[in-house]
Amino acid sequence: MFGRIKKEKIELSSSELRILMYALNDFRNDLLNEVGYSDAIDVVIVKLKPKMKVDRYDLGAMINGLDRKRKRMIAENQDTSTIDELILRLIEIHDTL
Repeated sequence: MFGRIKKEKIELSSSELRILMYALNDFRNDLLNEVGYSDAIDVVIVKLKPKMKVDRYDLGAMINGLDRKRKRMIAENQDTSTIDELILRLIEIHDTL
């Protein structure tokens, strides 16, 4: 009846992991201020490591967190090339799930 949730292995460099951690932490703080809870992001933050298995929901949270970080950086006229590359890579993986 219910299928298994498909998971994909991803590998993150130390700089990608650091960027993702900061982006998710900012996203978590935004959610706490907006709606008062951040359970979904908390779960993804706990799972973060250089080699990990992710499902489409984990990837969605990562992409949303990175997108919010990217928009802030654009507003501050900062370079977003590393975040752009990471977002595109995660979107490609998301599309395979």
